[in-house]
Amino acid sequence: MHDAAENDDPNEAVPEMSIRVELDRILRSAAFANADRLKAFLSYVVEESLAGRGHRVAGKTIAHDIYGRAPDDGSASIVRVDAGRLRRKLSEYYEGEGAGDPVRIHIDSGGYAPRFEAMEPSAATPILEGQPHEASPQPRGDLPWLLIGAVVLALVVLVGVLLVRWQRTSEVTPPSDHSFQNQTERSALAERSTATLQASNLAEQASGLLFPIADVNHQKLATSMYREAIRIEPDLSDGYAGAGHSLGTLALLAPDAGVGADLLREAGAMADRAVNLAPRSGWSQSAAAWVAFANGDYERAVDLSRLAVSLDDMDGKTLDFHGVILGTTGHFAESADVSAPARPRNDRGRHPAHLNIHGVANFHLGNYETALASFNAAIEEGGPVGQLTLMYKAAAHQALGDTAAAKALLTELQATWPAFRPDVALKRFYQHPEHAEQVLAMLVAAGWSVEP
Repeated sequence: MHDAAENDDPNEAVPEMSIRVELDRILRSAAFANADRLKAFLSYVVEESLAGRGHRVAGKTIAHDIYGRAPDDGSASIVRVDAGRLRRKLSEYYEGEGAGDPVRIHIDSGGYAPRFEAMEPSAATPILEGQPHEASPQPRGDLPWLLIGAVVLALVVLVGVLLVRWQRTSEVTPPSDHSFQNQTERSALAERSTATLQASNLAEQASGLLFPIADVNHQKLATSMYREAIRIEPDLSDGYAGAGHSLGTLALLAPDAGVGADLLREAGAMADRAVNLAPRSGWSQSAAAWVAFANGDYERAVDLSRLAVSLDDMDGKTLDFHGVILGTTGHFAESADVSAPARPRNDRGRHPAHLNIHGVANFHLGNYETALASFNAAIEEGGPVGQLTLMYKAAAHQALGDTAAAKALLTELQATWPAFRPDVALKRFYQHPEHAEQVLAMLVAAGWSVEP
């Protein structure tokens, strides 16, 4: 672990004022906009280090001092997740607007204490060994050779700088094409058995039916496919994890409380089996998170979902459910961040739901034009669209004062899904009634009549 206020060379301390200026620059950057928890995390560890307490910065102290959590309540996973998000945000910042900053703040893997790096070269020109302190006159005939040497030296320095930048970029920029990784995973499954590969493929196809999330028929079909994957390969976690999600959603949508309770029990059994088979799988932990959400245990759902993403922060379906859980529990800025179009993700050929999730989060943040753009992009790119897409689009149009567009969408919604009741669906998914009311108020203003 590096000392908090030193570079790799312990004899070259970065001045405290330079560190504070850099911290302020980061906190005011676009990369950290709407990331209040990460800003609080970074400010805390930097201030602790500057106060000489860098060696005491640990997960338990962060959980207690920033989140107000007891050290033994399972909050360590939250700190790990936020630390990973903070490292990615810092990389994003230094790849973009902070590329030329004279000081850099790092949170190295394996700890939480910051490391400070001075990027600005010393203003003093170093004196090379054997070089006289005062320049002596050179014979005129040596001038061309001096010029050639200077040019060669400049080229060497330039190539070195470019190589360093390329290496930094390659370390922090995840690949956008996951086809090789997916192919390798399929080959590994086939080595185990053809049945295992078949079950995995079937479970992945079923995952493409989990959205639109309010479509009961899709959820039932997905559940049937997951059951078949389990029959083919009972020791593969994917089928159980997927069924935990689809059955949990069916429990939320069930019109009868008794039926919903039965579905929730089965969803819990599926999620438990998935976690037992693959406890380090993000998708398995996501199933446990979704069952907790369907059961109304929202705090546990958020914690487990963050754990799921910390285990696999590239899996598209895990990210989609993480965005839903965050958005329906009021963590709108975090939901918008995890579902952002530019966020790296591996969707394995499925049409992801993140653009719809991004639209919902931005609606609640008051970014109505961004919300509409996200919904329209989901439609254009073949994403899963359904009742909720039309409903949120209508609400966003009404919020912008375009009642005519809102009315047209509500007419289409009623004609296509006459049995759909927005008030019932919203109140079943949102933790806080006032967030459901934000949407319903726009629909009522556009002419939708809420049944008693």
